[in-house]
Amino acid sequence: MAQTPGTEIVELASGIYARLHENLTNAGILVGDHGVMIIDSLRVPSFARDLYEDVKLITDKPIQYVIDTHSHWDHSWGNEVFPEATIIGHQNCYDEMIDVEAQEIWLNKIVKANDPWSEEAKTVQITPPNLTFDNKMSLYFGGRQIDLMYLGKAHTSGDIFINIPSEYLLFTGDVAQNRGVPFMGDGYPNEWPETDAKILEIGADVYMGGHGIIGDRDSLKSDKEFIDIIVGEFKNKISDGQDLETASSSVYEYLRKDFAGWRSFDKLEDSMGYIYTEIKNKM
Repeated sequence: MAQTPGTEIVELASGIYARLHENLTNAGILVGDHGVMIIDSLRVPSFARDLYEDVKLITDKPIQYVIDTHSHWDHSWGNEVFPEATIIGHQNCYDEMIDVEAQEIWLNKIVKANDPWSEEAKTVQITPPNLTFDNKMSLYFGGRQIDLMYLGKAHTSGDIFINIPSEYLLFTGDVAQNRGVPFMGDGYPNEWPETDAKILEIGADVYMGGHGIIGDRDSLKSDKEFIDIIVGEFKNKISDGQDLETASSSVYEYLRKDFAGWRSFDKLEDSMGYIYTEIKNKM
């Protein structure tokens, strides 16, 4: 059986794997005594089925848990493929996924993009978590403690982090992506820096973000630095009385010096107006 093209499966610790998908969405695979936990079910059912086939290259144990790091479609619209699994997410993730208007906005964007998965997206049966929590949930799985942690709003209102303390290993969803600029067009820039600070306090040495390659503690600090700078610079420009267009252009050019080589930097401009407005409304 061949592995899904464009993917790489990296064993991070015994029985814990990162399934990295170039230019697309990553997933985590944790093998327990009697079943498997996957982190993020990916963008559409066919991608989730490919993920399941790749799991079978590792083990024939069933999928027992699906963890949604957050509500965004490219991480959670494969949930329906795992009807026997317990799907876990933050309560805010659940609330966002049952928000019909918000999900329709995503669907319209996906269809309009005319990507290879756009037609399939029309058929998705959005399946929210069937088990939620507010602050922290601990699972004892495969002989390890797995901590699901909510640290505050950032990329969405319901981002969670999957911490394996015994391995100093963390799954960060889209909040931290190792030299990748996260989508900020519906996030929480005012709260994001504080959430990032709490991530560093966890003390992980290795992490897998929702996109990109495996990172270490230094790259996690760099991810935090990017958010601190963009939020801080917008606050400075707004305090100076700059309007949306002027501030957005100025901040973008300032960031270009150090971050132009990061993944998805070219898409950041699309979110600058939203970020400006969110920050100004809280000042």
